[in-house]
Formats: sequence, C-alpha cells, structure tokens
Amino acid sequence: MSNAQYLASLVNSSGNINIPVSNAGINFNNSSAIGASTLTDYETGTWTPAFQTGTFTYNRQVGYYTKVGNIVTVGVGLLWATNSGGSGVISINLPFTLGGTTYGRATGSFGYVSGLSFTSGTVPEITSTGGTTNLNVFAIANGGGAPTQLLNSNLSSSGEIQFSMTYIANF
Repeated sequence: MSNAQYLASLVNSSGNINIPVSNAGINFNNSSAIGASTLTDYETGTWTPAFQTGTFTYNRQVGYYTKVGNIVTVGVGLLWATNSGGSGVISINLPFTLGGTTYGRATGSFGYVSGLSFTSGTVPEITSTGGTTNLNVFAIANGGGAPTQLLNSNLSSSGEIQFSMTYIANF
C-alpha cells in the first residue's frame, strides 16, 4: 500500500481522520528546543459543578469542559434557590485536578454574577492552586493588591453565577 493509499484509509466516509492504533496521536515534529510533541488526547464532556461547603438547592448546575492534551477549559453555571450557608470559603469542584504546585495558579472570569456580595470597589475573581480539584472565589481591588477570599456568607439565599476558566491539568 502506498503512503497516499494508507492516508486515504485513515479518513472515514464522514471525512473524519481515524487513528487505528491506541495511544497514538498527531505528531508535531517541531524544531524547537522542546522537541517533538504528540497530541494524543482531545475530549469534551460535562460534569456537575457544586459548591463544596454549605447546603444548597439548585435549579441548575451546568458544567462543560474541553480538554486538549493537558489544557482544560471549563464553563460553569450555578443557579441556586436556597442556601443554608456554612462558614467555609466559596469553593466549587472542577472536572480534573489542576497541575503545578501551590504557586501554579489558574484564573478565570465571570460572565454573570447575581446573589454574591463583595466590597464596593472590588471585582469577583475565581482562582485555584495547583494540585487541587476545587476553585475558590475571591474579591480583588480594581487597582490590584491582595485578594480577599469570599465565604459562603457572601452568597445570598438565592442567586446565579456563570464563569469560564482555563487551566493546566495534572494526570
């Protein structure tokens, strides 16, 4: 079989490329100092995000992710109808463990916030530390400075948050 025939056999009738060997991928033979790289993992999926402290009744819990290699991008929507509080920090589960160390942080951005109180002159921020499976919610001053970790007491009895985040996962 010629190279052209072999390549043609990898493309199915829908036009998708199928790699017939497990643990194989697309090899990028770059000439950088890092050496060649092989993309062996692409995945999309869902999980059920939830606050990790306190007791909530949810109207909606939406979590979706796209994973390319070890880079994970998540989108989260939480709509809660009741919150019996708790004294812990606002912590929300992620689908994969964050890579890195305590200094390897990941951040994201909010698209919508309702029912979350924070000091005037600050903005909500989501962040997480490497090696964990949860993210935390902070408030940070517009001009910078040390962020303030928000607690479940900063959440109203009902509300909604939507955000996205991209991070390096640890497998």
